Amino acid sequence: MPKKIIEDVINDVLKDDAKINALDFIAHLRVIEKSGNISITINDEKDESGWNVSNAGFITIAGADDFPGSWGMWVGSDNIIEYSDFQIDEHIKEITWAHVAPCGNCNSECIHGKRITIFGKDFENVCNLIFVNPNAETVNCMKKIIDIKMITLH
Repeated sequence: MPKKIIEDVINDVLKDDAKINALDFIAHLRVIEKSGNISITINDEKDESGWNVSNAGFITIAGADDFPGSWGMWVGSDNIIEYSDFQIDEHIKEITWAHVAPCGNCNSECIHGKRITIFGKDFENVCNLIFVNPNAETVNCMKKIIDIKMITLH
């Protein structure tokens, strides 16, 4: 049996707008993947709920019968900078700033509680950007953030 890809899991687990939004976001990642800048891989072959997106973050897909449609992404706050070639409107900034998550000292290998400036605004004790069950508008913001992260890799 061939290995599942993230789209299979999304189709099996998510419903309605959550499925549409997740598939739209993954389609964007797949275009970037063709350039070789990222790869999308399952985190644990025994658990289809976690997916690594190299150079970008981590996606979870955790729909359940009693709560269908739950998915989200942790996006590393590194490489999100003022980038002169990108038009970042105030709306994108506001959505991004609303998803800055404080450090919870989760024992991961990251640098805990760093100070960072994102789109001209300073934040203290930052972990990552965390998007939970994002709507279409937030998914569009996530795409822009990933695009910026990809440019900063070069």
